Amino acid sequence: MNSFFQEWPEEICKIIFIALGGAALALLLSVQPAVAADGPARDDSKVAATEPGLPPEPATPQVSYDQIPNAGAPSAKGKLERTAGKYDLRFYGTILVNLSVSDSQQVGQDVPLWPVPGDDPVPTSNGTSRRAGVVGETLFTLRQSVMGFEFNRSESRDGGWSPGGLVEMDFFDSRPVDLGLQPKSQVLNWPRFRRGYFQLQRGTWRILAGQEQAIIAPLDPYSLSHVAVPLGASAGNLWGWLPQARIENSHTWGGTTALFQMGALWPSFRDPVLNDLSESYGGAPASSNAGLTVQRRQPFYQARVALSRPKVGGVTTVGLGVHYGRERVGTGQIFDSWALAADYSVPIFPRLTLRGEAYTGSNLSPFDGGIIQGVSASPDEPPFTTYRAVHDMGGWAECAVPVTLDFRNVIYLGAGTDDPHDGDLLPAAPRSKNSFLWASYFRRLADGLTLAVEWSYWDFQYREFSPAGQIEERGVPGRGNVFNLALAYQF
Repeated sequence: MNSFFQEWPEEICKIIFIALGGAALALLLSVQPAVAADGPARDDSKVAATEPGLPPEPATPQVSYDQIPNAGAPSAKGKLERTAGKYDLRFYGTILVNLSVSDSQQVGQDVPLWPVPGDDPVPTSNGTSRRAGVVGETLFTLRQSVMGFEFNRSESRDGGWSPGGLVEMDFFDSRPVDLGLQPKSQVLNWPRFRRGYFQLQRGTWRILAGQEQAIIAPLDPYSLSHVAVPLGASAGNLWGWLPQARIENSHTWGGTTALFQMGALWPSFRDPVLNDLSESYGGAPASSNAGLTVQRRQPFYQARVALSRPKVGGVTTVGLGVHYGRERVGTGQIFDSWALAADYSVPIFPRLTLRGEAYTGSNLSPFDGGIIQGVSASPDEPPFTTYRAVHDMGGWAECAVPVTLDFRNVIYLGAGTDDPHDGDLLPAAPRSKNSFLWASYFRRLADGLTLAVEWSYWDFQYREFSPAGQIEERGVPGRGNVFNLALAYQF
């Protein structure tokens, strides 16, 4: 399989993203609305942002893909809910079992991000080592199971503001260590806070304060192998759960609904080069850079506008978002963080929907852009003498094909890439490209019970440098396959 992808086309993903983005915009502008809107519509691209993954409860054949919930969303039937006084209360979750097998060492382990370069040595139990490209791994985990609670006011207040809120967690936090007495292979896992916010709604207005997804690039590929970290993180899928305050408003003209979003977010840069990786992934620890500090004097600013209209039993949505922030390093240098990101979800036929995102920007490590490199540095370890902001572009595209129109059987196919500008790379940040393909089959076995078989192929590239810090050539790549079998019970 690795030899088949030995000559990965350098520009293939960029061409796909541009072509699909243009097709999405053309369809949005040309197609006539299938039904007339009856008041302000919900933004289905946002639904997909927080609800990617599991097929919906069987309904009618006219079901939008953007209504498909994920492991972090309530069941469509809302089994565990009740009304208490003036509030609707709901407890939801997904018990998720994942069994994965890879044919090479993967950074990220439970949630593969990229393969370790094939020639890197991997220690064995007998004191020898083997090449990472030939050392596979088998994992069996329930760490990505999700539980959440939400409430909303069930009665209107004569046009006043209606409160609501949500708290959601999984079990993907750091594994506990008891003074070294517990073995490294322990399965104990601490809970981790994912999302939680308070909101006020009034008519077409919504105000939110708390921890939620970033405003830009709200979609994720459908996956049950990657729930704690979305599929494609560091490989073309910008994402982030950040504390924030945002305001939203929607307006409908005929069959088209426009959603406007803007907000201020906590500036978490998560850059391992600057010793600011606030979230660690298995196999990708933060580097040490003693004495170097990162100052956050102002928040991130983000805004997004999205247009939606009904089409072939679903909803076509095209969105455009912008991001800006500033990072001040202890050396006195300031690096801008900015991004322009497009997202789209377009039902072409009842049996085919295209979804995806494309972006360009700089210093995007807060959202795992640049292959988690926001600022590059030289030499290859502290103390650093030279810094550069890493400019980046990438994205992902996915097609969803229901084998049956009741959505009990769905196939997903897609590709993604993250391609930092090589001229910005320095020895401490040498990752130059991370691309992947994936295919999955989702089968709803029973009410709330889903089986998913997923395959992904990863191609990771990095640059080697001369002693003088000049780029010489590409290093030995990391390539590998990952197979995942997931069983999810959603309630």
